[in-house]
Amino acid sequence: PWDEDMYDRAQQHLEAFYIEVFLELANYGEIEDLVVVDNLSDHMIGNVYVKYYHEEDAERALMKLTGRFYSGKLIQAEYTTVSDFREARCRAFHETRCNRGAYCNFMHIKHIPRAIKRRVVREMYDDHPEYLGQTRGKRDKERGRKEDKEKKDKDRDREKERSRSRRREKDGKKDRDRGRDRNGHENSGGGL
Repeated sequence: PWDEDMYDRAQQHLEAFYIEVFLELANYGEIEDLVVVDNLSDHMIGNVYVKYYHEEDAERALMKLTGRFYSGKLIQAEYTTVSDFREARCRAFHETRCNRGAYCNFMHIKHIPRAIKRRVVREMYDDHPEYLGQTRGKRDKERGRKEDKEKKDKDRDREKERSRSRRREKDGKKDRDRGRDRNGHENSGGGL
């Protein structure tokens, strides 16, 4: 049976592993996210998922890790179809406890304290100052695209409103004109 001391040592081991792996993978490019999973199913046991900001960095990491060993075991690096780790995680495991247990096909992501994540990101930028600015440029471009889209949406909404106003004016004029003859005189109704 596990006691609190064993849990503490396991967590310390996980955190040391996370730091070591993160900083090694950061040598290949700027890391957006890294997760370690706790699943036991054959296709997920021992998996670590890394997401780089740039696809060419992922390609470089894949090439450099092929044939390497970690702790006496061959690293089997490959691309994954998972692009959003938050969507791939098991919400039941994240919130409380998963009924499927460790054999669930959704990611059971091991907890890494936020302070450690911040520290390794800071260390990544200290070790690789060339990464600074790359992501910011990407974010600025995305923000610019978002602002452009919002402006286009506002312009489109304004144009729709103008069209509605014109239609209402036109319809109102038709209603007023119905009671008049061709010369513009009031038509009192009655027959032809």
